[in-house]
Amino acid sequence: MVPSTVEPTSTAERVSSLLRRRPPRESVEWALRNVEPSGRVSSVVPLRGGRSHANHAIRIEAGGSVREVVLRRWVRADWQDGDPEFSPTQEVATYDLLSSSSVPAPRLIAADVAGGECDVPAILITRAPGARLTRPPDMRSFLAQLAQALPLVHGIDPARARATVPPYRPYYEHERLSRPDWTRMPAAWDRAIALAAGPELAEPAAFIHRDYHQGNTLWASGRLSAIVDWTTASWGSRGVDVAHMRANPAMAFAVETADAFLEAYRAVVGASYRHDPYWDLRVAVDFLPDVPSDGWSAAELGRLDRFVARAVAAL
Repeated sequence: MVPSTVEPTSTAERVSSLLRRRPPRESVEWALRNVEPSGRVSSVVPLRGGRSHANHAIRIEAGGSVREVVLRRWVRADWQDGDPEFSPTQEVATYDLLSSSSVPAPRLIAADVAGGECDVPAILITRAPGARLTRPPDMRSFLAQLAQALPLVHGIDPARARATVPPYRPYYEHERLSRPDWTRMPAAWDRAIALAAGPELAEPAAFIHRDYHQGNTLWASGRLSAIVDWTTASWGSRGVDVAHMRANPAMAFAVETADAFLEAYRAVVGASYRHDPYWDLRVAVDFLPDVPSDGWSAAELGRLDRFVARAVAAL
């Protein structure tokens, strides 16, 4: 059979093809030079995730040892239009902050923010051990470890963080928000959208991951090994991270996991911590622009509906 040469037609197909396409030789050679110039590249494998970034795991062998790194490349020509403040320069600065902390996260090896040596702007980071855990065998331990890691993130030097990362902002434009047509709880969504369009809740700020949830963590032998995807790290309320870590497992597993995570988090930071349901609604509204394209199941959307209704009731 002759391999198909048909080019992807839809925007989603073109983006997917671009993100998975093997990096050109100059980019792979740049990675090799910065890890082990005398070594050899034995494999280049695309990694899941990413919308503006193409992520590839590169395996390098030298002197009987093996090292794996991740090459992140800003391959979409329009990334500056969509997220100009989340630039290669910004990501390098974020990894610099992380390097001085005890947060379990990849570490920066090299950067080519102008794309002078690679085909496009790129950074090279260590590949953290482990894999994403989609079906935790012990939900209590799973949530407890996620809760224990979060104060490490929020504890990063506040003076440096405030000067380094951009202020928190929503993913959406207020005027483009509308009630989802799949909801069975329209009044709850109307309240959530109205709240999100209003002034932001004033709370003390800290360094935040901004998209903290189970899909952005890696696990090895039942232990949390790394927090990944720091592209949107920001300066904002801790409630943003707590809400993301409530909403995502609520959709993926059960609505009750939202409260189980909050209980685990309070066990770490103190029972006096008060989580305002306002942030749950801000996070839920954040999901709306991506719902049609992310392929969520009816069950997941139903759980998101209940999560929003519970947050509105708790206001």
